[in-house]
Amino acid sequence: MAKEEYETPLIDSYNRAHLDVFREDGGWYHRFLPSGVFLEELSEEIEEELIAAYNECEREAEDLFERSVRMRFAEIFDQLDPVDLRWLLPKKPPIEWKDLPVDVQRGIQLLFDEGTTEEVTERTLKKRVRQYLIERFIIEE
Repeated sequence: MAKEEYETPLIDSYNRAHLDVFREDGGWYHRFLPSGVFLEELSEEIEEELIAAYNECEREAEDLFERSVRMRFAEIFDQLDPVDLRWLLPKKPPIEWKDLPVDVQRGIQLLFDEGTTEEVTERTLKKRVRQYLIERFIIEE
């Protein structure tokens, strides 16, 4: 068997979970091995150490990725000036904002944004929200 095709049971099983899309054979380790190192020269203990080191780096990268995404999302949301839209909800029957489905909350947000753009009065905006809630079967007429 050619040196490039040699697989050990340990590496082979690990490859099933860690496929490298940039390699035809899917081996995750090929790009990290120093030049001149062949798999058949590695002992099982060395392979276990390599896998452990790779797993540790992978966990660290995932943690860094998650922190980075959360930080950037927070920056985006910090730029927004959230508007409390509870005042648009009808008094009768009483409706709690937190009890509304997310898609209904988004719909009310869109109504508010459109109304703000059109410069409609507060009363008209409340009527539109009430009608929207009736159409979505949240309240009855």
